[in-house]
Amino acid sequence: MDVVYPVADAALTLQTGATFTIRRGQHWPAEDAIVKEHPGQFSDDPRYGLAFSSPPAELSEAPVEQATAAPGERRAVRRG
Repeated sequence: MDVVYPVADAALTLQTGATFTIRRGQHWPAEDAIVKEHPGQFSDDPRYGLAFSSPPAELSEAPVEQATAAPGERRAVRRG
Protein backbone atom coordinates (compact mmCIF):
# COMPACT_ATOMS: atom_id res chain seq x y z
CA MET A 1 0.00 0.00 0.00
CA ASP A 2 1.36 3.41 -0.99
CA VAL A 3 1.13 6.12 1.66
CA VAL A 4 0.92 9.91 1.24
CA TYR A 5 1.02 12.76 3.74
CA PRO A 6 -0.96 16.03 3.97
CA VAL A 7 1.23 19.03 3.11
CA ALA A 8 -0.84 21.30 5.41
CA ASP A 9 -3.75 21.15 7.83
CA ALA A 10 -7.03 21.53 5.94
CA ALA A 11 -10.73 20.69 5.87
CA LEU A 12 -11.53 18.94 2.60
CA THR A 13 -14.89 17.97 1.14
CA LEU A 14 -15.61 15.01 -1.11
CA GLN A 15 -18.05 15.22 -4.00
CA THR A 16 -20.45 13.22 -1.82
CA GLY A 17 -20.52 16.13 0.66
CA ALA A 18 -18.54 14.36 3.39
CA THR A 19 -15.97 16.64 5.05
CA PHE A 20 -12.65 15.47 6.47
CA THR A 21 -10.01 17.30 8.48
CA ILE A 22 -6.48 16.40 7.44
CA ARG A 23 -3.40 17.29 9.47
CA ARG A 24 0.33 17.24 8.78
CA GLY A 25 1.90 14.16 10.28
CA GLN A 26 -0.99 11.87 9.29
CA HIS A 27 -0.60 8.96 6.90
CA TRP A 28 -3.23 8.40 4.20
CA PRO A 29 -3.52 5.55 1.69
CA ALA A 30 -2.79 6.88 -1.80
CA GLU A 31 -5.94 5.09 -3.03
CA ASP A 32 -8.25 6.95 -0.60
CA ALA A 33 -11.06 9.02 -2.18
CA ILE A 34 -9.99 12.25 -0.41
CA VAL A 35 -6.45 11.85 -1.80
CA LYS A 36 -7.73 11.18 -5.31
CA GLU A 37 -10.09 14.21 -5.25
CA HIS A 38 -7.51 16.59 -3.70
CA PRO A 39 -4.08 15.36 -4.89
CA GLY A 40 -2.48 18.80 -4.45
CA GLN A 41 -3.04 18.57 -0.69
CA PHE A 42 -0.89 15.44 -0.34
CA SER A 43 2.72 14.47 -1.01
CA ASP A 44 4.66 11.21 -1.03
CA ASP A 45 7.59 13.07 0.60
CA PRO A 46 8.01 11.35 4.01
CA ARG A 47 9.07 14.62 5.65
CA TYR A 48 5.38 15.63 5.65
CA GLY A 49 4.62 12.53 7.71
CA LEU A 50 6.77 13.68 10.61
CA ALA A 51 5.31 14.99 13.85
CA PHE A 52 7.54 17.39 15.79
CA SER A 53 7.46 20.11 18.46
CA SER A 54 9.75 22.39 16.43
CA PRO A 55 10.71 21.95 12.76
CA PRO A 56 13.99 20.09 12.16
CA ALA A 57 16.62 22.01 10.18
CA GLU A 58 15.94 19.91 7.06
CA LEU A 59 12.35 21.23 6.96
CA SER A 60 12.99 24.86 7.75
CA GLU A 61 15.52 25.36 4.96
CA ALA A 62 13.57 25.21 1.70
CA PRO A 63 15.67 25.05 -1.45
CA VAL A 64 16.03 28.44 -3.14
CA GLU A 65 16.21 28.73 -6.90
CA GLN A 66 19.10 30.80 -8.25
CA ALA A 67 17.61 33.73 -10.19
CA THR A 68 20.73 34.86 -12.05
CA ALA A 69 23.55 33.10 -13.83
CA ALA A 70 26.82 32.52 -12.02
CA PRO A 71 29.99 33.93 -13.65
CA GLY A 72 30.67 32.00 -16.86
CA GLU A 73 27.29 30.24 -16.75
CA ARG A 74 24.71 30.59 -19.51
CA ARG A 75 21.02 30.66 -18.72
CA ALA A 76 18.43 29.37 -21.17
CA VAL A 77 16.26 32.30 -22.25
CA ARG A 78 13.25 32.13 -24.54
CA ARG A 79 12.21 35.41 -26.00
CA GLY A 80 8.79 35.72 -27.54
